[in-house]
Amino acid sequence: MKIILATESFYPNIDGGAVAQFNLTKELVKKGHEVHVIAPNSNFKNMVEKKDGIIIHRVRAIKLPFYMQGRYYFSPFPYLKINSIIRKVKPDVINVCSPYFIGSSAYISARRNRLPVVGSIHLLPQNLISPIRGLRNIRLFEIFFWKYLIYFFDFVDIATIPTETGAKIYKNKGLKTKVVPISNGINTDIFNPKNNGEYLRKKFNLPKKNIVLCCGRLTAEKNLDVLVKAIPYVIKEKKAHFLFVGSGGDYKKYLINLSNELKVKDHITFTDFLDWKDYPNIFTIADLFVMPSEAELQSIVSLEAVASGLPVVVVNKGALPELVSMDNGLIFDSKNSEQMADHIIKILSDKKLQRQMGENSLKLVKNHTLETVTIQFENVYKKTIDVHKK
Repeated sequence: MKIILATESFYPNIDGGAVAQFNLTKELVKKGHEVHVIAPNSNFKNMVEKKDGIIIHRVRAIKLPFYMQGRYYFSPFPYLKINSIIRKVKPDVINVCSPYFIGSSAYISARRNRLPVVGSIHLLPQNLISPIRGLRNIRLFEIFFWKYLIYFFDFVDIATIPTETGAKIYKNKGLKTKVVPISNGINTDIFNPKNNGEYLRKKFNLPKKNIVLCCGRLTAEKNLDVLVKAIPYVIKEKKAHFLFVGSGGDYKKYLINLSNELKVKDHITFTDFLDWKDYPNIFTIADLFVMPSEAELQSIVSLEAVASGLPVVVVNKGALPELVSMDNGLIFDSKNSEQMADHIIKILSDKKLQRQMGENSLKLVKNHTLETVTIQFENVYKKTIDVHKK
């Protein structure tokens, strides 16, 4: 097939949607498909580049200074350029991966050119709201974003979403379009227990204690303060050190200040995002992975931890409980730092339980391999094309 993905965030961005789309497009290319991606450039120029066989059309864009510390770009009024790309490529199907300017322009162009459209959902309103500084009337904005997301994805032929939980959430909010749950997927050749990260323990001067790991963007939507507040309870019972891998601006400063207030700063190490050659290895020096974020349609970093054979402790919100569905971890209640701490202590105190949970994580990840995910996306594309022809 000849496939176009239209997205507002793609390689080299580091976020769930960007990582999932990059992995998927690489696999589609390996299977012989011609794959084009339309994404923002990091400047006000149009350009075409090739990465791992993927043809990436970068459309002129400007920086979003008030969003995510200015790490993202958006393309204002890109319709004419996108329509030109679509008419030139003549794809069999278009996969719209975000409901902003590029995604909506690609959708309009697809309809005008009578092309089938798949919509991939990677968003909850909290993902849109929390990174915007100084936002008031959050509840009002949440209601608006829900209405917009449902409105947008009701136009596509078939929608995909990473989890069953996500599908139920969107259906309960009123989505009428058929929704197919397909995992973001994980490359088990890259993320697995055979990796060796001991050199990273030395690099970051980590103590010889149990390592509790949390990875991802350090932003308010991730609720990492809940984890920091759990640390005083944990260290009373266990020798543990907490490793935060990811970047952040004001929120990282807040977490550091909070750790000082709670007198646990010496029990925490913050790193920035790691080089790609190092990142998969960091999981192998951890004894446990924790994710307190309540706005996850799956959580790729948690999936990476599962693929690395770690027990996981996650919040009972969003789709995260699906990643502990094979007795490979424990679930704590929203904002309950003490309960989270109890779960961490329980797992770290029982090496047999820790080992069994790790083995169960490896069983669970078999349903999330990139090979499986790619076949599922191929089937959705083919079905959308067939339905559109009728």
